[in-house]
Amino acid sequence: MPNATALRDLWKNLGPKGQLGIVVSGLLVIVTFFFLYRTAAKPSYATLLTGLDPAETSQIGDALDSAGVKWRLANGGTEVDVSPGQESQARVALAKKSLPNGGHVGFELFDKQSFGTTDFQQQVEYQRALEGEIARTIESIQGVQGADVQLVLPDDSLFTDQSAKASAAVLVKGGSALDGPTVAGIAHLVASSVKQLSASDVTITDEQGNLLWPRGDGTAAGDGGTLTKIEAQQRYDAQLSSQITALLTQTLGPNKAQVRVHADLNLDQSTVDKVTYAKKGTPLTTKTDVEGLKAKGGASTPAASSASSIPTYGSTTSGNGTSNYTHQVSETDYGVNKTVEHQIVAPGSVDKLDVALLVDSSVPPKQVAALKQSVAALAGLDPKRGDTLAVSSIAFAKQPEAPAAKKSPIPSGALGPLKWVGLLLGALAFFLLIRRNLVKREKEAVTVEPTWLREIEQEVPIAELEAATAATPRAAAGNGRAEALREQVEEIARRQPETLALQVGQWMKKG
Repeated sequence: MPNATALRDLWKNLGPKGQLGIVVSGLLVIVTFFFLYRTAAKPSYATLLTGLDPAETSQIGDALDSAGVKWRLANGGTEVDVSPGQESQARVALAKKSLPNGGHVGFELFDKQSFGTTDFQQQVEYQRALEGEIARTIESIQGVQGADVQLVLPDDSLFTDQSAKASAAVLVKGGSALDGPTVAGIAHLVASSVKQLSASDVTITDEQGNLLWPRGDGTAAGDGGTLTKIEAQQRYDAQLSSQITALLTQTLGPNKAQVRVHADLNLDQSTVDKVTYAKKGTPLTTKTDVEGLKAKGGASTPAASSASSIPTYGSTTSGNGTSNYTHQVSETDYGVNKTVEHQIVAPGSVDKLDVALLVDSSVPPKQVAALKQSVAALAGLDPKRGDTLAVSSIAFAKQPEAPAAKKSPIPSGALGPLKWVGLLLGALAFFLLIRRNLVKREKEAVTVEPTWLREIEQEVPIAELEAATAATPRAAAGNGRAEALREQVEEIARRQPETLALQVGQWMKKG
């Protein structure tokens, strides 16, 4: 084990940079271990509930504390986290307390009743409980962030004409993102939950105060309103445009034609009552009364009465006694066919349709004319309705072609094993290269000691050195030995600076 003197000498030999590096490295190691210890000692939590009302987190905390569950609040009091492995225990504890309830109270108000409760108090608690239950149900709908329900329940009366109507006001958070059918469903849900409450008496607004239900005509804001009309027109335009574009793509190829459709839809529901009469009547009853009297031969003989008492009709001839009597009456009752029609026209009829067709200039004119007729037939254009079809032939911009993917000679299934083999070979080559360099450096460190180094390490008398100094010019002039020594020293200093520095340090220690 090294003693204090050796450590002190090693510390001094490191120099300022080495000492600073060791100090910084030690501090980094200490800080790293400190953070690792804090992270390992810090308890972990699992998310149990999110999006909570901060007003009910205290109730949730009390329920978890009573159950012995370790918990914490996060995200500004809107999230509750518990220790891992205690999620089931926490859910059971909250279910016993009917939590979370969104800040609403339900029929759990009647779990504990006192004997001194009056009828008015019971009525108020029933209304609060009903409002809370309806609000919870609305909050369970997807897209609803929160709901508040206010009910007006009329008092029971013996006289029906004197009783007031029930009504409800609902404030929906996130209601601006709800569509018409969802808003209508909420209105009917509230109406079905309250006795004698109709959907038309339910008012629904969003958090910005916009009226969602009802509209001025008693329908939802999404049923037949401007927004739904725009959406319906957009869907109709997109569907018709996609059908025409598919026809053009199959006929001309890609990037040869573009079509846009604008439809004006009538979303108003109407009722048509029609009565039609036939032009020709049909006989229903016919009455006919025919009476006739004919006599031929001699003179007429009055029967049991004088001639003055019997009226005479026709012509009377005394010579041959001819008499003719005719009486005809006819009456016919006619009836006329009548057709009564009661028709309800569903919304969604097209009032006007405008189609714009753009064709590349490379398409022949004859083909463009044929396409015009086909597009008009597919779109169902009606000139009497005022529909238009505009066709333009222009040069389309050239679409950049994507470079074709080069096919790899290696099958895709073999890429996975080859990748790992390549990584293994690369790691092996890296270690071999490092080993080679280390061996090379070891061989370079053990070198033959040069002649000049042995000569300068030997003890030489001063007289011999002076003689060698005097003879140096002659030797340099003879064979250039000094120049060769200098070059050799420079070469060693360049290639082996560590060896030279070590040798100089040993000289200094000897000195």
